Amino acid sequence: MKIILLSTTLGCLTLLTACQPVTTPTEIERADIKTLSVTGVGEVEVMPDLFVLSGAIIQQSENSREAMNALADIVNDIQARAGETEALTSQEFSFASVNTTGVKDPECLLFNQEADRTNSTLREGEKRIIKRVCQDISQQASISFTFTAGPPNEAGDMLADFSEAGAIRLTLDGYKINNIEEIELQAGERAVANAREKADRLAAAGGATITGVVDLNSYQSTYNQRTARPPVINTSGAGESSQLVDGGAPVDVTSINLEAGMQVVSAAVQLEFIYE
Repeated sequence: MKIILLSTTLGCLTLLTACQPVTTPTEIERADIKTLSVTGVGEVEVMPDLFVLSGAIIQQSENSREAMNALADIVNDIQARAGETEALTSQEFSFASVNTTGVKDPECLLFNQEADRTNSTLREGEKRIIKRVCQDISQQASISFTFTAGPPNEAGDMLADFSEAGAIRLTLDGYKINNIEEIELQAGERAVANAREKADRLAAAGGATITGVVDLNSYQSTYNQRTARPPVINTSGAGESSQLVDGGAPVDVTSINLEAGMQVVSAAVQLEFIYE
């Protein structure tokens, strides 16, 4: 089988700027060449540009209209708080559809739970407890949302603001990097350079020289935009401050800014080199 020899340099992909320019390719028989497979790794540290928060808003009232109006008031409040925060350089809300459900009488629900528990222990012939039909005592409206904004160190203040406005189940989901494709490319370039360095050293140890590359066998970048090691955040409830949990007692985030920290984008590449 014939292959294309890519000269004495590493001109394999536009991804790999560590590669040098390629001379005119030459066809040779595969059996006539000696190859060496090497895996290279590369890392790039970068500060994220954005943070991602998620949360929910739940309101109850006598009827659906009032519950939805109360829900809308909180939605408007958190949007206003974000809009008034001058430190935010970008922001985007994403809201799910509003859900409305009836809220059953809790005493009736508790009675039915006890009835189920008792009925499960009755022996044959004993009279079963008849469960009640629970009526709605109010209506509940709920909505979930995601908030993406920057810079990332404003996450703590926004968690506190949204919690005080009435949002619940607030979570700092993670951080995002706007130009992640460029960062991944840089990590890939470093991985290629690392592979070439390893190949040169291995070839030199055997008295040989790297003369080209046959193929890029695999390439993989490792960075998850949503789960880039954010701190653990809990909220104590609507209208109260969020809290930062860091291996000890909760700390009120209204008095601090959460530090995003540097994120690591890594890449691994496997190259098959030609040596002689």
